[in-house]
Amino acid sequence: MKNFSMPDQISSTLELDELERLKHSLEENVSKETTEAIMTELPLTINVTPKIRAEWVEKLSAVLEKRFDERTIKNIRQGCYCNENGKLEDTANSLRQLYLSLDQNLFRFVETMNANGAGWFIRDNQLYTKMFTCECPMLEAARTSDSLTWCHCTAGYNKKLFEIIFERPVNVDVLQSIRQGFDFCLLKIMF
Repeated sequence: MKNFSMPDQISSTLELDELERLKHSLEENVSKETTEAIMTELPLTINVTPKIRAEWVEKLSAVLEKRFDERTIKNIRQGCYCNENGKLEDTANSLRQLYLSLDQNLFRFVETMNANGAGWFIRDNQLYTKMFTCECPMLEAARTSDSLTWCHCTAGYNKKLFEIIFERPVNVDVLQSIRQGFDFCLLKIMF
């Protein structure tokens, strides 16, 4: 069962923003030559249909999986996360204030978040978070896929979010995703 839930408003520059983030992340993690080759191989025009965006996602995922090892793919995709026009920082700062108000007690923080439907839990001193909808407009018309390649941007988003909340470095792994056919995405936040 797919639980794709598109944002209220999709940016008119969605495709350009996506390409810019991808280009920047590729340059940071591989080389300019490889970046140019991939960008040339996989053009994406603006204001395309959801079906064309989904096809582009499939092609990009296949290219990354063919050319790079898993760690490099994760690094590339984690660098492609959306900021939602500054909403990421706004959300993180609001959650930071909540965390501080709870005396930086992770268990109370999780309990409070769960009272609002978050579905978080702690196991072996690690935080696990659930996302019950996929709001990526690039996946609006996507088929299910065993691949987590595209979804690693969610790990990048959550890495930034939780580093602001906890004011320390974290690592994030996507353990499962809605795109894979699960009812929710599950992320592991490691301190």
